[in-house]
Amino acid sequence: MQNTEQFLKNFSDAWATQDMDTILNAVTEDFQFRMANCEEAIKGKAAFADWLKNMNCGEGKASITHNQVIINEQQAALTGEIKVTGDGPEQHFAFCDVYTLSDNKISTLTAYCVKYGEGMGCE
Repeated sequence: MQNTEQFLKNFSDAWATQDMDTILNAVTEDFQFRMANCEEAIKGKAAFADWLKNMNCGEGKASITHNQVIINEQQAALTGEIKVTGDGPEQHFAFCDVYTLSDNKISTLTAYCVKYGEGMGCE
């Protein structure tokens, strides 16, 4: 379980550093990715790679803090916080990534991300 936990943390950290090789090496060929606020999933590693190339991360720097990892057989969830600095005002987000694992890789990822100060009771 410790190896899976570290694998997921490394994968999460790769998003902050925009390490596309680490991200793509961690997913299966039939990988499916969906942001929780989007209706359509990105299907397949090649389509995901194209999406990553077009992802606009701006000039800011992101840092990730991992709060909790839950692992259950072939499923896992990782929660944490993201802080983005350097491209306008500092921004803070809470996230929860829900994974399905297959053959030591990620086969699905549903990502939930909420900006602090938005949502229920935060207005």
